[in-house]
Amino acid sequence: MVTAISRLPSLPPAPAAGGVRALKRPTEPPLTPDSPMIALAYRCVRREHEALLQRQPQRGATPTPDDVHQTRIATRRLRVALRLFGALLPNSATTRLAKELRWFARSLGAARDLDVHAEALREHLQSAGAAAAQELGGYELALRRERLAARDALHTLFSSDRYAALMSSLAELLDGAPSPAALRRWRSFTIRAGAAHYLKRSRKRVVRLGRKLGSDSAAEDLHRLRIRAKRLRYALEFFLEPYPELAPAAKATKALQDVLGAHQDARTARRRVLAYARALRKRGPAATAPPGALGAWGSAQHQRAAQARRELEPEWQRFLAAIHLPDLAAR
Repeated sequence: MVTAISRLPSLPPAPAAGGVRALKRPTEPPLTPDSPMIALAYRCVRREHEALLQRQPQRGATPTPDDVHQTRIATRRLRVALRLFGALLPNSATTRLAKELRWFARSLGAARDLDVHAEALREHLQSAGAAAAQELGGYELALRRERLAARDALHTLFSSDRYAALMSSLAELLDGAPSPAALRRWRSFTIRAGAAHYLKRSRKRVVRLGRKLGSDSAAEDLHRLRIRAKRLRYALEFFLEPYPELAPAAKATKALQDVLGAHQDARTARRRVLAYARALRKRGPAATAPPGALGAWGSAQHQRAAQARRELEPEWQRFLAAIHLPDLAAR
């Protein structure tokens, strides 16, 4: 079930790496449609940077699965903000940060994907029964080993100089920003104008691709639609403070993203099952897991993907009905 999207609250300062706390900023004034667009752009980047600070592990610790999940979300939102508002931010800094955030997101991806897969397997075994759990013991063990290796990689990631440089660059970008000079330069470009410009463009990209697709479209095309829907959702959420009436559109976009995400997760899980089965066959007949257990698990993933495809068309129609943006310029 998709939860309602409300205004995004300001985040409190969080412990930084090594136990150093982020500096507390004074309370920021509320933004209105007539506020400078550059103020909203920096507020969005600052909020996601604070989310990263909140979730990064203490020195020597390994992040929990939820920490990885929330860090990945904040990283994605940061990447969307830099892409969306790049013209308002220093070009050299945003280009470098976009590259480093892409690296960081990919580094988190392996651990997060394994966590999602392990949770799906756990749910499957709860309904499949004790016999299936016993038959899939080897598969569970292999998955556990992969997750342990991924956790070790995360420990190395968060301890790396490259990660420290990324966080330092983000802090440098946000220090005292936007400057008085930048505010003067962009004062005539209001949030009202920015909402009409950025949201119309993001919406158009989703609708244009989605109208070409259907329940029988290639999985790669559905994944592309998911990425565009995710970017639109984040863009809508960025504007919720001055435009709370955008919440229904953001909620509908998230629902569409969730259906496409369920399809992608099931597809990824099935590929992992098939790869494991191939690896067993190479090791010889004695290593082969009972085909009934693996087959049922792979079939469950196939059914999950098929169910997501069936849900796509009605969800797409609900999205189209909700995404007619209000007249933001009239506010």
